[in-house]
Amino acid sequence: MNSSSSFNFDLNNLLNSVNSNVASLVRRKKSTAVSSNPTTKVSIATTSLEGPATSAARDLVEESVVHQYKRSTHPTSVPLHRLFSNSFPLSIKDSLDDYSYRRNPLKFQRDLLSLLPFYPRPDALGRSAQVIQTPIDADGNYINEFVIYPAGKTEADTATMNHLIMVHGYGGGLGFFLKNFEALSAVDNWCVHAIDLLGYGCSSRPPFKLESEDIDSVDKWFHNSYEKWLKKRNLYTLPSSQILVMAHSMGAYLMGTYGIKKNPNFCDKLLMVSPGAIIKHRTPVSVPAYFTKLWEQNISPFTLVRKAGPLGSKVVSGWSSRRFAKLDRNEADKLHKYAYGIFNSPGSGEYMLNYLLAPGADARHPLIERGIHKLECKLEWWYGKEDWMDVKGGQLCSNIINNYHHDPSRSTIVEVEDSGHHIYLDNIEKFNELLTNEMKEMSERQEKKREMSK
Repeated sequence: MNSSSSFNFDLNNLLNSVNSNVASLVRRKKSTAVSSNPTTKVSIATTSLEGPATSAARDLVEESVVHQYKRSTHPTSVPLHRLFSNSFPLSIKDSLDDYSYRRNPLKFQRDLLSLLPFYPRPDALGRSAQVIQTPIDADGNYINEFVIYPAGKTEADTATMNHLIMVHGYGGGLGFFLKNFEALSAVDNWCVHAIDLLGYGCSSRPPFKLESEDIDSVDKWFHNSYEKWLKKRNLYTLPSSQILVMAHSMGAYLMGTYGIKKNPNFCDKLLMVSPGAIIKHRTPVSVPAYFTKLWEQNISPFTLVRKAGPLGSKVVSGWSSRRFAKLDRNEADKLHKYAYGIFNSPGSGEYMLNYLLAPGADARHPLIERGIHKLECKLEWWYGKEDWMDVKGGQLCSNIINNYHHDPSRSTIVEVEDSGHHIYLDNIEKFNELLTNEMKEMSERQEKKREMSK
């Protein structure tokens, strides 16, 4: 499925577009970019630029461009002529520096996670964290995990703790939850496990070879590796009442199908955060011809990053400079490098996309048609108010689940203000509040059960 080798990427087009955009930035007044949205300044290392804009850009060596925070949009919303019309603020020198670590994404992950007070050493509260790579097969493949233990607890205490499992979405990785870890790890007696799915993040990147070219084989690729990780980490045999799963976007779809097909009672509650592929589009989505062609060949933005070679990190900066703009400079810089590190890694799990979604992100195998009522756990569906995922999918699934189980509160919907698809980053405070409340409520339910059993 990896057809990226057939894609001819013209590096000169990128270089020319970068230079022309620097020229336009030089002419742009900084005040025009200021708004009420949170912003951060990204410096332009103009002395390292080459091309027609170089002399003009040197006049602004000490200047900077203000980037507005931008929520993600529907994947078909960018017309072809705008693909290279964005600014790529990272200097070529910095891009080359990042390129020198292109085969070591763990370095970028380590640098990012080191911003947390409890990694790599415990903090004053006694919280501790580790990066663990758990082998899952005889071929040496592994699942990459960031685990945070509460004060005084270690892996030896697994059976006595509650466990939150965090699963990223398509193209993502555990590092994108940077701004959530500190709040979540403050909840008493909770162990936090953030994992990279097989073929994503800093987990193994084996060739995406399936038993057969169908959705069942895609399910097995992810379900089997996830289940092996659960077993190796001694989580599989724990009572479901001790497990809370929060999964985002395509990760939510995969956790939903894992429960349906492998273990309907695999957790106490499944939080479906802006889940993908739940229902088919209710209204037609216009898909540009170029986008359809790229989609069907499994050519993704990650393909462009890899094909850009030494300028890959610069290409990523066109996205990261806006997506991480509300964070402080150091956080935004470390998240950018981390994103480049995992985007540039060999293609693997990303090639599942064309099996699950048609061009335009329309579900080929909607979760609502795959037996959603079979799940034995409670569910809650979280959507951003400006989400491009359709909240109707969660509503329809909830109706099916609640009617089947004769329980109107078994599956519920939450819409988060001031948020789009990436709730955990769009509205950090609200996301952390919602998730910590879920953790505390689960602990309270357990305490009530213990009291009743006395």
